[in-house]
Amino acid sequence: MAGAVRPISAMKSGLSKKAGIERSEIAMMSNKYLWWSALAVIALLLVGVGCSRAMARGKTPIMSLFAFNYSPYYLADVRVDGQFLGGLDGYTNGGSGMGPRAPRGKGPDSVRVRWIEANRYDLATNRYLSEGHRVPREAVVPLKTPYPPNPATLLLHFYADGHVEAELLDKGVNKWDVRRMPVPKEHKDHDQY
Repeated sequence: MAGAVRPISAMKSGLSKKAGIERSEIAMMSNKYLWWSALAVIALLLVGVGCSRAMARGKTPIMSLFAFNYSPYYLADVRVDGQFLGGLDGYTNGGSGMGPRAPRGKGPDSVRVRWIEANRYDLATNRYLSEGHRVPREAVVPLKTPYPPNPATLLLHFYADGHVEAELLDKGVNKWDVRRMPVPKEHKDHDQY
């Protein structure tokens, strides 16, 4: 019966067979697509994590920067390896700033310190004398060894004879405990230090 008409129910089952095959092929293709997409995403994540860990491996933490001034001069525009610290009052200290990265290894390392020696603090009058004194200074300062295991602060000590010393303080060490010379008793802010 070549030209016989099939009943509708037979046509529906034939169509559903064809549609079922197409659906299963589509389902297999979408499953393959999902698997390959998932593998590609995982591979990209692993590559990204590996790169970020490799980049971070060579970096050391950034330290804070602080300084004590034991000289009678105001020290202006203090910079350590290019990092700006600010000014240091005579006989006392200055503010704090972001310092360079902690050194790698056991040393010896050094830092380049630049500053301008300015007006002298007069203990008799407890004020700065405006003498027009402005002398640029520079020093390459070795860091005191051995280094602490977790350096957090680069501390500078400026002395009256013009030399500078530098040391690294471990995390948790109070910088006020390592001041090497007291503020003179004649200084108006003596009781604050």
